[in-house]
Amino acid sequence: MNKVFDSTWGNPVLRSFIEPEFPEQISLWPQTPGWWLLLALIVVLIIRTVWRIRQRYLANRYRREALAELSEIKLRLKENSKEAVRDIAPLLKATAVAAAGREAMSNLQGLAYAQALSELAPDEECLPIEQLEYLAYAPLVEEELELIDLEAVIADVERWIIRHRVQDSHA
Repeated sequence: MNKVFDSTWGNPVLRSFIEPEFPEQISLWPQTPGWWLLLALIVVLIIRTVWRIRQRYLANRYRREALAELSEIKLRLKENSKEAVRDIAPLLKATAVAAAGREAMSNLQGLAYAQALSELAPDEECLPIEQLEYLAYAPLVEEELELIDLEAVIADVERWIIRHRVQDSHA
């Protein structure tokens, strides 16, 4: 076989060159106890945060259900089912009971009920309780219904459902 390069070809210094060995790979796992403690603390904080988010989600289930029911009422009203207005006041009452507790809300009526609702949502304007009671119990006369701004009443109820706060003693 014919050699392409003889032994005198190239740089003579490179002939004695020895390739260095690569060092052992550095582990990415912590080596000292302080880093393990920090890692454990981070894991505990992540678990706690996930748990609190889940608890908040579960605690607001009644709110999501009330908003879904209110959307259904709006849909029924668009389909010209005037009987749907009768469900607004009981929905608000059920939501208030879920937020403040049965003992605090179930026996309230009129002005006391309006005041209790205002205490749960202090930044919101008072809900039209008289109109809600009329819609729930009075005969549904077309001329009387035209005097009530249903869209405004529903918007007020929806805003209250979204923005009210749960009482601390109930939470």
